[in-house]
Amino acid sequence: MTVWIVFALVTLVVAGYVLWPVITGALGRKKTTPDESDKAGASAPSTLAALADQDELQRDLTVYRDQLAEINRDIERGVLSAEQADAARIEVQRRILATDQRIQARAAKRAGKTTGAFVRPVAVCLTLIGIIGGIGLYLDLGNPSLPDRPIAQRADEIMAARNAQHQNSEREQALRKAVADLSNKLIQNPNDLGNWEMLGNSLMALNRPKEAQTAFLEAVKLSNRDGAFLAMYAESIIRASDGQVTAPARGALEEAAKSGNDNPRIAFYLGLADLQQGQANAALERWIALANSAPADASWLPMVVRQIQQTAQASGIDIEGRLKLPSGATGPAIAGNAGPSQEDMKAAADLTPEERRQMIEGMVGRLAARLEENPQDPDGWARLMRAYVVMGMKDKAQESYQQAQTALKDDKPALAQLAALADQVGLATN
Repeated sequence: MTVWIVFALVTLVVAGYVLWPVITGALGRKKTTPDESDKAGASAPSTLAALADQDELQRDLTVYRDQLAEINRDIERGVLSAEQADAARIEVQRRILATDQRIQARAAKRAGKTTGAFVRPVAVCLTLIGIIGGIGLYLDLGNPSLPDRPIAQRADEIMAARNAQHQNSEREQALRKAVADLSNKLIQNPNDLGNWEMLGNSLMALNRPKEAQTAFLEAVKLSNRDGAFLAMYAESIIRASDGQVTAPARGALEEAAKSGNDNPRIAFYLGLADLQQGQANAALERWIALANSAPADASWLPMVVRQIQQTAQASGIDIEGRLKLPSGATGPAIAGNAGPSQEDMKAAADLTPEERRQMIEGMVGRLAARLEENPQDPDGWARLMRAYVVMGMKDKAQESYQQAQTALKDDKPALAQLAALADQVGLATN
């Protein structure tokens, strides 16, 4: 209750500080001397007199214009000489100019009085609207009972955010370097299929799908239109089209499907094309078949399952019993990429720095254990390497990189990206 009283007093003080000059200014002008009161009492006649005076000025202008016309007629009749006519015309024009200036001055004075009459009410209304709106917004979003969090208690969070930003910057630099190196190699040897694939993947990671289309199209040609490369090419078109499966992309996907290739991109994006055409049932058929046939440790499986659940819920389609995930898929494959839950984050906020570090080490340990069970996860290895570097355990990061090289020896694009990351964070790449 005390908090609300303080807030109310502060609001009143601020409102008074803002409105006091406006209110006192208005009252100050209302205070009049006896003579001014007499003048105010005669305000109506004064107004009528001002209007009459204004009409008189307009009549003067009319007379002066008639005089100019008369001067011209006098010249034609020979009454005035040219010199006399010029002198008379200059005098009449001077009177016209003086009368016009008086008319404009009086019009501006009346406009100023009218404007001043509205300025203060408008200012008061806007100030009150701002104060009332601020109070309403605070009542909706504010929480006066929320305890303060000094900057010292948020040091770990700030450091984690900075590290994440730094890691993203390092990753982007590594990818840019890889793109430049691959481009130079392809100039010398344009028939290297593996380098075209790595170039396309690197450009996709840099969110440059239009450029990646060229790389994947070359890979399609060199591979004799292999289904996997057709799927990669289609994905780059879809990404460049803001997620829309265009006709060229669907054509490439259907060709890839006919080739018998089991790349998961094919079924997923064909299902997305069905959904965008209003065929939710067809999309769910494809995705459910894809999920049911997926390996338990497939890194893309959680994303497909979420897509199935969201589409079924949005379309009102019952999928009870249709989704039969492979054995073990409800474990690391689904939960491993979900990140910390809200409960984990709240618990971490209440921990001491030492307890928080232990919690992080536990999460990193679980990630390392998961990679031992499923080593075919390039993203997992990259996260593990970065985590060890951030924790100052460079020897463990180097060991993880060597393990990743062994586990992913047949995945050239993944090895190239991990090598670029290792180079950026200062690990030995030989």
